[in-house]
Amino acid sequence: MARITVYSERARREARAISFDDRVEIAEQAAGDARASAPVYTGAYRDGIGVETAGDRVFIVDNDPDAIYVEFGTVDTPAFAALTDAARQYGRYSGWQPRGPGQRQ
Repeated sequence: MARITVYSERARREARAISFDDRVEIAEQAAGDARASAPVYTGAYRDGIGVETAGDRVFIVDNDPDAIYVEFGTVDTPAFAALTDAARQYGRYSGWQPRGPGQRQ
């Protein structure tokens, strides 16, 4: 009989390191999908969509200062949710959820 000890934090750290390039590639695909479905009024929301990394973490972001209002909506405007919808297509999404009338599903 063999006894195996799995160090969960070390296993997670190694898995994140090994999968980093693949996660960046997936994020680039999702960002491309989000750009393709983004509304274009001035182009700032669409053009602000990209991928950023911090250590072994990968993020799909929008650097347009008004992106939060387009993505999640306001009292007066519906949520468009291009980034949220794209992230959901490629895996688990655990961020903010668009709400309110006119929300895209």
